[in-house]
Amino acid sequence: MSYQALARKYRPETFDRVVGQTHVTTTLRAALRKDKLSHAYLFAGPRGCGKTTVARLLAKAINCLENREGDPCGTCDTCQAIAAGNYLDVLEIDAASNTGVDNIRELRDMAQYSPSEGSNRVFIIDEVHMLSKGAFNALLKILEEPPARVYFCFATTEPNKIPRTILSRCQRFDFRLMSRDELGERLNEIASAEDTVLEPAALRLLVSMAEGSVRDGLSLLDQVIAGCDGSIAEQDVVDAFGLVRSEVYLELNEAIVARDAARALRLVEELAASGQSLDEFSRGVVTGFRNLLLLKIDPELAPMVDLPPDLVERLRQHADHFSEQDLLALIDLAGTHFERIHRSTQPRILLEASLVEYCRFESRVLLSDLARRLEALGGAPTGAAGGGGSVRPAPAKPATPPRASGGSSAKPASRAAATVGDTDDPWTRLIDDLMRRCPRVASCLMLGRPQVDLDAGRLTVEFGPDKKFQVKTIEADCPTIAEAATAVWGRPLKVVLGLGDTGQTESRREEIRQEVAPTHGEELQQARAEDPALDSLVDLMGGEPLPESERENWKSGD
Repeated sequence: MSYQALARKYRPETFDRVVGQTHVTTTLRAALRKDKLSHAYLFAGPRGCGKTTVARLLAKAINCLENREGDPCGTCDTCQAIAAGNYLDVLEIDAASNTGVDNIRELRDMAQYSPSEGSNRVFIIDEVHMLSKGAFNALLKILEEPPARVYFCFATTEPNKIPRTILSRCQRFDFRLMSRDELGERLNEIASAEDTVLEPAALRLLVSMAEGSVRDGLSLLDQVIAGCDGSIAEQDVVDAFGLVRSEVYLELNEAIVARDAARALRLVEELAASGQSLDEFSRGVVTGFRNLLLLKIDPELAPMVDLPPDLVERLRQHADHFSEQDLLALIDLAGTHFERIHRSTQPRILLEASLVEYCRFESRVLLSDLARRLEALGGAPTGAAGGGGSVRPAPAKPATPPRASGGSSAKPASRAAATVGDTDDPWTRLIDDLMRRCPRVASCLMLGRPQVDLDAGRLTVEFGPDKKFQVKTIEADCPTIAEAATAVWGRPLKVVLGLGDTGQTESRREEIRQEVAPTHGEELQQARAEDPALDSLVDLMGGEPLPESERENWKSGD
C-alpha cells in the first residue's frame, strides 16, 4: 500500500476529534440533533485549521446511516465512502481551478436532481472566494431558492472577498488557529502513534514553525519523521529545515551588550557558510528583541517566549542590560531592516550593516531620570529633575562622555501649565487653559487680537480678513471660550468673534505659542534657563537634538 501523509492519515473521523474548534462543532452537532440545519454554511479561517475537515464531517453526519447524537459513526459504508471520496452525493469542488460561471451552472443543474445514494446531497466548495463575479451570481440563484435535501458548505481563507449577497444567505463559522499547547499535544499524540519519540525542544520548534496550523504542523512532522529513526531531537529539526539555532540570537545579544561588532559579523559569516537563510535570521532578530522586551517588562511573561527554560533564563539575564526604551527602539530598527533585507538583492551586506548598527546602538534614558539619580547621589539639586528632556548616552567607553539630546519627552501642556499659570497676561492664560481643554479652539483663537471691555462685559476677538475659515470653525465654541474667559478675568464676559483689518501680530502670536505649546527643544531650553544645574549637566554631556522619529517612543518623565 502506498504511503499516506500524516495530515490525511490522522484526519478526524468524528466531531470530538477536531482540535480547537469546539465553538463550531458543538453548534453543528446541536443543529443535527434538533434537525435545524441551514442549507448553506460558510467556514472561514486561516489555512490548515480544519475547515474542509469539518465540512466533510458535516456531510457524513447528514448522510450517516447510524448518526449518533449529531456525530457520524465513521464506520458505516456511507461514512467510509465519503472519507474515501467515492460517495456520489457528496461533491467537493476546488473553486481555485473552477472559477467560471459554467462550472457553477453545472453544479446548479446537478443540485436539481434527487440524491442517487443517500438521503441528502452535499456540495463542498473550497476556497470559494476565488469564484468569478459571474459564478457568484449563478450561485446566488440557487442559494435564494435551494432545492430540498441539498446543502452547501463553503470554505475560505478570505471571507472579505465574498459578496455580501452570498454571505447573508449562509451561516458563518470562524475557525481559529491552534494554541501552542493544543497543537503540541496533537503533534505528540500523532508522533507516539507513529512509534516516534518527539523531544520537547524539537516539539517546540515544530509548533513554532506551524504557527497554529494543524496541517502545517503535521506536514512538518511528516518530513522530520521520514529522516529520523524513532527519535526526533532539536538538531534534527534544525537540520531538516535549515533553521538558525536559538543560541545564535543569544550570542547576538551578548555581542550587542559587549558592543563587539566583530563578533556579530562573525555570526553572519557562520550562517552564510552553513547555507542558512539570512532573511530568516533577520526575521528572527526582531523576535529576539521582542522576547527581551517581554522579559524586561515582567519576568512572569516567560511562557510567551517560545524557548526552552534554560535559554529563557539566559535571555532574562540579557534583558537586564537593556531599558524598555532601548528595546522598543531596537524592535523598530530591526523591523525596518528586515523589510529592506527581505527585498534586497544583497541581503548579506544589509544584514551586516544592521548588526553593526545594533552594536553601536546608543542607549536611551530620560534626562529627568538621570537628574534624579544625580540628585540621589548629591550631585544635583531637586530642580534638576524637572527637565523633561531625553538623553542619548554615547557608547560606554573609557573617557568618552555620554551625549544628551536636546529633545524632550514631557507633554507640552503639562510643562506649559507650570509656566503660563504664573503669567500676568490674562489672554495668554486663557489660551493656555483652552489649549489643554480644546486645542483646536485655542489654536484658532490664538490668531485673533483681543479687546476686553470689562464694563460692558464683552471680550471681542478680531481676526485678519484671511481668517474667515478659522472664525467659522470656532463660532459654535463661543460658550466654551466665554466660560474660560470668565474664569480668567473674574467676571462674566460675552465673547464676540469678528473679521477686521488685522489680527494678532506674528511676533505676539509666536510669543504666546512658545509659552502655551513649546516644542521639545524649547522646553529643554526653558528648563535650562530656569535651572543652572540642569544647564551645566546638558553642557557637560554635549547635548544634541533627539530625532523626531524616535520621540514617539518616549514616555513623560513625570
